[in-house]
Amino acid sequence: MAKYAYPAVFTPEKGGGFSIRFPDLENCYTCGDNMVDSLLMAEDVLALVLYGYERDGRKIPSPSDESGIPLSKGEFIN
Repeated sequence: MAKYAYPAVFTPEKGGGFSIRFPDLENCYTCGDNMVDSLLMAEDVLALVLYGYERDGRKIPSPSDESGIPLSKGEFIN
C-alpha cells in the first residue's frame, strides 16, 4: 500500500474548531471541533479521497511544497 503526505490548510472558525482543506486534492475538505478532532477528521478525509482516486484509476497529484501555498490571515499548514 502506498503512503502519502499532503499539506493541510487549517482555518480557525469563529465559533471554535477548524475547517481543513487539502489544496492538492479535488473535493478534499473537512472540519473539526478542536485540534485533536480536526486532525482525526483530516486523516479520515485524506484516506477516503485518496482511496477514491485509486479506485477510479485517477492520477494522484504530487503534494505541493508548503511554501507555495497561499494562506489567508489566521490560516496555517499542518
